[in-house]
Amino acid sequence: MLTRYNTPIFIFIFLFFGLPRINAQIKGTIWDTNEIYKVPDYKTLSTDSAIGIVYQGLTYKGQPKNVFAYYSSPGTLTGDRSKDKNLPAVVLVHGGGGTAFKAWAILWAKKGYAAIAMDLRGNDAKKQHIAGGFDEPGSLTPYFTITPDLNEQWMYQAVGDAILAHNLIRSFKEVDSNRTALTGISWGGIISCALAGIDNRFKAVVPVYGCGYLFQSSAMRKDLDKLSPSDRATWIKQYDPSQYIGKAKMPVLFINGTNDGNFFLDSYAKTYKELKDKTLSIKIGLKHNHSYGWGNEEIYYFINSYLNGTAPLAKLDAIKVKKGAISSKFKAEIPIVQAYLNYTKDTTAVLKDRKWERMPVKITDNKVWLQTLPDGITIWYLSVIDKRGLQVSAELQWSVIN
Repeated sequence: MLTRYNTPIFIFIFLFFGLPRINAQIKGTIWDTNEIYKVPDYKTLSTDSAIGIVYQGLTYKGQPKNVFAYYSSPGTLTGDRSKDKNLPAVVLVHGGGGTAFKAWAILWAKKGYAAIAMDLRGNDAKKQHIAGGFDEPGSLTPYFTITPDLNEQWMYQAVGDAILAHNLIRSFKEVDSNRTALTGISWGGIISCALAGIDNRFKAVVPVYGCGYLFQSSAMRKDLDKLSPSDRATWIKQYDPSQYIGKAKMPVLFINGTNDGNFFLDSYAKTYKELKDKTLSIKIGLKHNHSYGWGNEEIYYFINSYLNGTAPLAKLDAIKVKKGAISSKFKAEIPIVQAYLNYTKDTTAVLKDRKWERMPVKITDNKVWLQTLPDGITIWYLSVIDKRGLQVSAELQWSVIN
C-alpha cells in the first residue's frame, strides 16, 4: 500500500545526488530548479483497483501545491501487491477539461504497467477543487495566462507537475525506473510534445492530437492572439512545444485525425518534422476526446515495443517518385494486410473542414505503391495496416507530385 513518503536527510541526499538526474536538457529551461529534481512527498487517500493519492507539486503562491493522482498496477487490480515487480511504467497526461482518469490508469495496469494519471487543474477525480491545489478562475483552465510570478502560470505548473509525477512513479520499488513512457491527450499531447524535449528519461512518448506551432495554425491561435504582443511572445518562447520537441532523444509516435478541430495538419506536420525518430498514425475520421484518444491501440503497441521488446509498429520510408509512380518501402515484423492512399481534393482554406477519401494501393516486396495519383489532389499520404489492425502513415504530402 502506498503511504505518506517522509524522506530522512540521508535518503534525501541519496535521492538528490544518487539517482539519475533529469539530464542536461532541462538546464537552461524555466523548470531547472532544485524542486524539480526531488521525489515528491505524497499521501494515500483511497485504496482500490487504482489508488488515490495527493502528491506535492511545484511551489505555488508561496506554498507547496497539492496534486491529486491515481496510481494503478497489476497488483492494485488484484489486491496482491506481491505481483508487482520490475514493472514498466507510464505517465498519463489529460487534456483540456480532463482530470486524473481512474479508468485510464486501470487500462494500463491491465496491460502489465504501473501507471500514474494526475489532475493538473487542482481538482480531484470528480473535478472538485482540492485544498492546496491550483486555482482555476471560474473553473476555467488559464492555459495562456502570463503572470508576473512564473509560479502562478498554469503551463509552468502543469509541465513541472508531470515531471514530478515521473519522479514519483520511478521511485516506487516495483517500477523499473529505466522503462518509463509518456502519453497525453489533446492539451496533454501539447505537454507531452514539450516534455519529450525536456525530460529524456522517457523511453517513448506518444502525443495524441496535440502538437506545437500553436501560434501558426491551431484552434488555440485565437486565444494566443488575444494576449499582448509581449505576453504572446513570452508564452511561445516558454511553452510552445516547437521550442522543445526537436531536442527529444527518444522515439515519438504522433497520432492525429485528418480533420481534428483543434490541431491542424500544417502545424502538426511542422511539429513532427522536427524529429528524425518518429512514427506517424494519421487517421481519417478520428474523433477528438479522451476515450477516443487513448483508445488508439497503436499507443500501447508502440510503447510496449520500446519498454518490453515486443513487435514494433511498421515503418514507412520517405515517398519516392519514378516515372510518375508513387511508392514507399516499409519495415514490418507483423505482416501488412492493407495499404491506402489517403487524400483530399478539397481546397477549403480551413484544413479541418476538408473532405478526405482513401483508396487501396498495391503491396509488393515490402513496398506500397500506385501507378499515378488521382487528378486534383491537394494533400495526401500513404498508410498501412498490419495484421493486428494497427495503422501507421507516411509523412503528409502537400501537393501533387509531377
